[in-house]
Amino acid sequence: MHPDLPVASNALPVRLLTWLSAPAVLRAGIAAAFAIFFVLAYWRNVNWDEFFFLSHVHAHLDGRLNRPLQTAFVHAFGWIEHVPGHEMEQIFAARLLMIGFLGVTCYALFRISQSLSDTRSALIAVFAFVMSGYVLPHGPSFRADPMAAAGLMSALAIAMTARMSPVHIAALAVLLALSLLVTIKAVFYFPAFLGALLWRGNQRGVPLRIFVAGCLSVLLAGGLYALHSAGVEPKPGRDTVSSAGDALNTALLENRLLTRWNELAFWALLSIGSIGLATWGIGTAGTRRLTLALFAFALPFVLSMLFYRNAFPYFFPYIVPPLMVAVAVGAARLGQGVVLGAFLIVTLVSGVVQVVWSLSEDARLQRATIAEVHRLFPAPVPYIDANGMISSFPRSAFFMSGWGLERYRSAGLPALRIAIERDRPPLLLANRWALDNAMNDPGPNGGWIPFFPEDLEALRETYIHYSGAIWLAGTEVTLGAEPTTVALPFPGTYRLEGAAAIQVDGRTVPPGGTVSVDEPIRVSGPEGASVRLVWDTGSPPRPDALPDGELYAGFRRF
Repeated sequence: MHPDLPVASNALPVRLLTWLSAPAVLRAGIAAAFAIFFVLAYWRNVNWDEFFFLSHVHAHLDGRLNRPLQTAFVHAFGWIEHVPGHEMEQIFAARLLMIGFLGVTCYALFRISQSLSDTRSALIAVFAFVMSGYVLPHGPSFRADPMAAAGLMSALAIAMTARMSPVHIAALAVLLALSLLVTIKAVFYFPAFLGALLWRGNQRGVPLRIFVAGCLSVLLAGGLYALHSAGVEPKPGRDTVSSAGDALNTALLENRLLTRWNELAFWALLSIGSIGLATWGIGTAGTRRLTLALFAFALPFVLSMLFYRNAFPYFFPYIVPPLMVAVAVGAARLGQGVVLGAFLIVTLVSGVVQVVWSLSEDARLQRATIAEVHRLFPAPVPYIDANGMISSFPRSAFFMSGWGLERYRSAGLPALRIAIERDRPPLLLANRWALDNAMNDPGPNGGWIPFFPEDLEALRETYIHYSGAIWLAGTEVTLGAEPTTVALPFPGTYRLEGAAAIQVDGRTVPPGGTVSVDEPIRVSGPEGASVRLVWDTGSPPRPDALPDGELYAGFRRF
């Protein structure tokens, strides 16, 4: 056998692995990822707290906003009510803007990484970030996180690379202030800025200017928050101090370590290539100053994973970017070769897997459900749901996240019965497990119902099923030999559903006919007949409009 044959047989794989780290290939991979972001922005299932985020915007526009903390972002989204269509189109438009913020985050990551390595390694850091766990499905979500990440990473890029002239100081202060206004989670980035101070500690005057910018940002954030909160009338328990205290206690102080270890483990599985390069970068940084700086960049991720209760998958695209700076250093230390190419192959495979999973959970049922609600109710009405899915309508219930349900249970009040009596909401969306279990009675082994008995009784006495997750105010009656007194949930116009006409207070009402009531009514008709009196929305009913199915994709399934 010719001695050159084994070398020739391995030449193609070696060249391929080396080719993957070429700058042009990396740029193409990043561009492809952003093209996929645009597809997923429309296609992918909308998460429940994206609707909740949108509901704050509509509450501000309608003068209903009642929580000042972490709602300053609403002032930037007044345009969203002019987007044609309903909530799904509005979230799609907002997601497109979030892609822009994600692009700013990537550019800031590139600039920081480039200052510590080289252009090719900086591109590898960006590529590793967009392909790491949860970024493709959750990176452009309509939340505070993409906005805050863009602001904080841009501020970090200024602190790491700029001369810190007065313009740079002002820009840094503004970016930090706006990020803190958007979300108090901005404090998680504090160790990364300490890393920037450490890295530039040998440059005369620069650390002091960065510190001054940080102090100015706190003052600016306080002033802007005062302006924002002055226009918000908080409901009891939603003032700034109470909300901040609840958030601190629930999200940080009342938890065991690694509360979200399942999400962390799955992220690690999807980010093996990035983790390997980042670890190599920290371990081979070469100087103590660079090692400490990279470790400081990793601390936001490490500390939040240890202590933060709400480290759900959507949180990772927010907290991971500083860690990715170490990826660039690791890539630079490895140089161009087979090992680096192998890391990139693993990273690429992770991205492809996430795209396939993300495409498997579409938003068609969500679109159909929201469209049907708006068809039934062309004008906003009070309603109950778990998270503000019909964001343009005034929501009567509390936010039914895990935290929200804990607050509800600890308060000990029948909040849903009170809301029903106060607001008389004709619409219920059983769009999360708590309401779905309550309305569909899962049985002793079918699932926990978290509501107090008074609230469960109020829900079941007030609403009857329409289609899919939609329930309408009404009642179902089985007629007897004698007239029956029926107390409808609240005054209004109800439509008769049944096979035969009935007598209501002596007046004949045919199937499909309506009756307006403001007090209990006397009903009679064929003995044994089952009839339903359902809130009349003014639009023709379509009980088969919606198929059965889950409205929300699971976090781990994207």
